[in-house]
Amino acid sequence: MDFSSGDLFRIGTALAVLYLGWYLIAFKLVPFGRPNEPKPLPYFIPFIGHARWFFKDRDALFAYGKNYFKDDPWTVTIAGTNLYVVTLSQHIAEVDKNTKTLSYDLFVRQLHEGFNMSPPGVEKMWEIPMAHEKHLGPAGRKHLVDRSGDFHRLQLFPGPQLEDLIARFLARIEHGTTWENIPRPCVLSSTKDAMVISLYKWCGNVLGDAASRGFYGDALVDTSPRMVQDFLEFDKQSWMLLYQYPSFLASSMLAPRNLVTKAFDRYVALAPERKEDAAPYAKSLEALQIKAGVSSRDRAIGFQIFHFAMNANAYKLCFWLLAHIVCDHSLLSQIRKEIIPAVKGGQVDVSLLVDEKACPVLNAAFNETLRYTSAATSGRTVTSDTRIGNKIFYPGTKVLLPYRPGHFDDTVYGHNVHDFDPQRFLRTKDLIKDPSYRPFGGGAQYCSGRFLARREVVGFIAYVLYRYDIGRPEESIRQPFPRLDVNTPNLGIISPMPGEDLRVSIRHREL
Repeated sequence: MDFSSGDLFRIGTALAVLYLGWYLIAFKLVPFGRPNEPKPLPYFIPFIGHARWFFKDRDALFAYGKNYFKDDPWTVTIAGTNLYVVTLSQHIAEVDKNTKTLSYDLFVRQLHEGFNMSPPGVEKMWEIPMAHEKHLGPAGRKHLVDRSGDFHRLQLFPGPQLEDLIARFLARIEHGTTWENIPRPCVLSSTKDAMVISLYKWCGNVLGDAASRGFYGDALVDTSPRMVQDFLEFDKQSWMLLYQYPSFLASSMLAPRNLVTKAFDRYVALAPERKEDAAPYAKSLEALQIKAGVSSRDRAIGFQIFHFAMNANAYKLCFWLLAHIVCDHSLLSQIRKEIIPAVKGGQVDVSLLVDEKACPVLNAAFNETLRYTSAATSGRTVTSDTRIGNKIFYPGTKVLLPYRPGHFDDTVYGHNVHDFDPQRFLRTKDLIKDPSYRPFGGGAQYCSGRFLARREVVGFIAYVLYRYDIGRPEESIRQPFPRLDVNTPNLGIISPMPGEDLRVSIRHREL
């Protein structure tokens, strides 16, 4: 069919009018008609919305929206789905406190489904199997997800169970940082006196082993020797699961995910006596799930979800903190001086390491690393009309709480907010208490693993700095410092850009 220039002009004009009409309706008339609902951030392609921006650089998107709406809650559109975004710390606090009309359950359900738990298994997680057992009191009236949360807190909050768990972790960290036991996948080259190591792999392998054996005893790794490596491969692509990436595009995530599932299948199938050295959390949860009739495969997936939550961030945090220490001779010297008194008879006393009076620079550097590298994001689903600030959130819409924009508020953290500067937490002692500082989230979803994470990370760093002279090998001196991979979606500590590991050289120190 031939079109004259006049026809093409009329078609173009009609399309332009339609597009202008859509734009005016979407971003002028609809917001005018619903003045109390968070306003939509304008976009140019219908339906697609901000999808490409969201998946390529969420930090920039959230920062732009925060500035555009002057801290009011606002709406982002991802492939036809509207999401409310809350960035102001006082509004985030309101959301965190609201457990009645803002629900976290949908995200937890989708997480279980993403790990391929069976539909009956997912439903069982929200059943209340012990309601008839009156002697259990309030605990008997909770569903399995909440009971699991109780076990998490008992294991991970300060107390005897956490102290035992920390001792388990530190024993494996001590093992993985001795010269002869440094994991082979981490070693790039070695001589009798020196070793060049992939810092990222070293942190991942040692802390992954510590988590696997710390929570589940030796049986998990002994029956699946590649468990740690398979988990690290899965974690590289785990964002696909969290953002419900289509399975036909997610083979690079699904293959290692399934290998980790099989490792937990083998663990669950073991006789109880083979799992006697597991942490109380693992034994208590499995006993409860067996009693509730949860299948062995779904129990394995439940363990896998917990393992992901506990193990996906600490090794990245450890990498970034140690990378900054290695590349800053002054910082390295100050922190080594602090940790020496905390190492007694070759063993680390982690209680001194986390004492801000005994190790102020180490803890300031830890806090700054969290601020600088955390992309922690939480989510809720609106179940009934809810007022946050001056806006009304309507039922059925999801709410995003990105905490990272608050970490780069120059009115709180100073003019050099985009620099890595541990001194900011020494200059302002209460900075860690500022409402904008939320590397571990907040409210009912405040990360229960935060006490363990700090101790395992500083424990690893103490063993390394006490035992070794560490620096960059000569051939890597000019290697740029690794960049944060802000282009890959993330809900926790940001990974380095692909291929931007830090090569470090270690030699024995004279003790």
